[in-house]
Amino acid sequence: MKTEFTIGRVLRPRGIKGVVKIETYSENTSRLMHLRTLSVGGTHYRVEDASAEGNFLFAKLAGVDTPEDAEKLRGKEVKVARAELPPPPDGRVYIADILGSDVIVDGDRIGELVDVLQYGSADVYVVKLPEGSVSFPALKDVVKEIDAENGVIRLDGRMFERTAVYNS
Repeated sequence: MKTEFTIGRVLRPRGIKGVVKIETYSENTSRLMHLRTLSVGGTHYRVEDASAEGNFLFAKLAGVDTPEDAEKLRGKEVKVARAELPPPPDGRVYIADILGSDVIVDGDRIGELVDVLQYGSADVYVVKLPEGSVSFPALKDVVKEIDAENGVIRLDGRMFERTAVYNS
C-alpha cells in the first residue's frame, strides 16, 4: 500500500502573504484542512493555516511568505503522507491503493487496473488488456472483491461480460 498520496497541484499564489491555491483531486476538500505537512514538488512544508472552497485548498506554508515564494511552487504536485489522512470509510479504498491491481474474471487474470473514472452514478474501472482496454462500472454485482493489500480485484464473469465496453 502506498505511504504517500498525490492530492493535487499548486495553481497560483493568493494574496500577499504567500498563500498557495491548490487544485485538489478529492471529492471532499474540507477533510484536507487538518493536514499538518504537505510535500510540494518534493519539499516538505509545515502547514500554518488552511481553508477550503469547492475543489480548492488554500494553504499558508511555513517559509513561503511572499507571492514570489508561492509563484515558485506553481504547477508542482502536492502530496501528503498516508498517516495524515483519515482511513477510508468501511468498504471503501483509496483509488491510489488499487491502481496497478491485477483484475481477475472467474479465476483468470485479464489485465491491470490503470484508471478509475469518477461519475455521479458509479465509478468506472479501466483495465489495460494485452491488446487495448476494457471499461466497466464498479458495481457490487460486478466487483466481487477488492483486495487492495495484495493488489487483486475479482469480478463476476457473467456480470462483467454484460457491462464491459472494449476499446481497441
